[in-house]
Amino acid sequence: MGGRKGSKSQRAGQSKASAAVLVFPPFLFLGPCSAASSSSFLQTNGITSVLSIGSTPSEKIAGVTYHRISMVDSPSAPISEAIESAANIIDQVAEADGKVLVHCSAGISRSPTVIAGYLMNRQGMSLKTALAAIISARPTVCPNTGFIGQLRSRDQELYGNDSLGIDELPRRTEDRLALLTEVEKETEG
Repeated sequence: MGGRKGSKSQRAGQSKASAAVLVFPPFLFLGPCSAASSSSFLQTNGITSVLSIGSTPSEKIAGVTYHRISMVDSPSAPISEAIESAANIIDQVAEADGKVLVHCSAGISRSPTVIAGYLMNRQGMSLKTALAAIISARPTVCPNTGFIGQLRSRDQELYGNDSLGIDELPRRTEDRLALLTEVEKETEG
């Protein structure tokens, strides 16, 4: 079985690829740190830039531009400057017809928070709609309570209401997805 070694390599690339997902077509991907160092994932998806939020990928891939923004995954950590810096980078990549992978260590709290802020500030989405888009693509997403609170405040500033209406996302994936289903029904009706 000479092909087995190659198939193991392909499976490893696929597991990294399935961990990172397209959250805002056609240019904005979200995932864990491992996806940022997966040449097969980056090449297959045409990723031209990687934006690391608080994490540095272990291995940089030739031909990919890497950016890093410092942000601690703590409920008391401020997020507005990181979101604005990230939004500028994401917009530059999109304007150049590139694709960007935004990641943190696990792709669960910091990077989804930054993407939610980008979708709110630059794409006109409410917090609830932004989180619905992100969670539908990557159900493990669960920003910490401090980040949720700051995003809710920004939602109020931008749109005059608190579209999310809860202090914390449900811990269980099924419950987060149920919340998402409510959002989809609201936007369809």
